Amino acid sequence: MCLVKSKDLVAFEKLQVKNMVKNSKLGKSISHVSWSLFTQWLEYLGKIYGRVIVPVRLQYTSRDYSSCGETIKKSLSVRTHICQCGCILDHDHNAAIHILSEALKQTGYDLSTVGETGTFNPCGEMTLYIDLVTSLGKVAR
Repeated sequence: MCLVKSKDLVAFEKLQVKNMVKNSKLGKSISHVSWSLFTQWLEYLGKIYGRVIVPVRLQYTSRDYSSCGETIKKSLSVRTHICQCGCILDHDHNAAIHILSEALKQTGYDLSTVGETGTFNPCGEMTLYIDLVTSLGKVAR
């Protein structure tokens, strides 16, 4: 509830959970984190509190570099993006930039209308990405 109440816009990757749980090695773990239920609650609370909740269906958010658009195939175990253009980002940070950029395109918002932009890390602390504006500017060319 705090996530929805504290933000004007919440964007998340719309995953194919049904397909993901078919994985014999990860299926049980994916079921335990209840991703589908979490996203249903996000959308429900968004309606109650009048917030914009945007499920984004994207592919290859972890292979496409957010700074230059280059696609480099690599396994999900590679956690850091290091690109020829000089971009060095965590795998999840790079994907989050893509997801936010697509959500902004879908809604017609820009960063100045949605207010503070950031993410919560697993410890619940707020981490602001000041360079996000620069990264999104490069993506939106």
